[in-house]
Amino acid sequence: MADLLSREYEVNYSHIDNRGIAKPSFLWNIMQDAATVHAEELHLGPAELHILWVLSRMKVRLSRPLRPYEFIRCETWCPGIRGVSWYRCFAFYAGEEPVGDAQSMWVTLDPETHRILRPSSFPVSEGYLHTARGELFDPLHKLSCETVREHHVHPVLYSDLDVNNHVNNVRVVELVSDALDLQRQPGFVSSLQVNYTAETAFGEQLSLLCGTVDGARYVRGEADGRPRFEALAVLTPIDGQEG
Repeated sequence: MADLLSREYEVNYSHIDNRGIAKPSFLWNIMQDAATVHAEELHLGPAELHILWVLSRMKVRLSRPLRPYEFIRCETWCPGIRGVSWYRCFAFYAGEEPVGDAQSMWVTLDPETHRILRPSSFPVSEGYLHTARGELFDPLHKLSCETVREHHVHPVLYSDLDVNNHVNNVRVVELVSDALDLQRQPGFVSSLQVNYTAETAFGEQLSLLCGTVDGARYVRGEADGRPRFEALAVLTPIDGQEG
């Protein structure tokens, strides 16, 4: 059983924005793939255990923008379990240069009832507690913002959906990026935390609300008056530009 998975991904032009750097969703995309592959290797795949894996919180830090045709190595490992949450870490390298890291929390659901299944109900989860790298991190904090304004409303369509028939976690990051108006920002997203609070289905209308918290950019997605996700982003100047 491999306690660490390493996979390499190329930043191609489908991942690049109008400013010539990788979109924030690129890292979410490769993390989704690496986590899925590693779960299968650990015999924790959804088909094998008859479960749904659901991302509850993710926080990424990036030291610099990623450029076209760079090869990014994504390493992922499992530092452990706390309560109903399965914890997972990531590290990113361009060659031998560390360029970022990430922490995440996941839950497992019954595919029929969507009720949370505790990790202790799976004997195979004992292997999740043994890793040669990293200790269990503190839980990622809740997000909130007292004053927000509506940025836009997004109707949930086919291209937003994942295999569970809800808005994909990577697509959420793209919607957050739209609300941040990254197409006209001089800075890159050096830190982004996304908390997934509820699933969003086809046909629902997502209102994207924006605000600021201690200088960071806050985004909340709501449908029918209920929060579906929240995000907090820090932008850092690119190549010394002022943001």
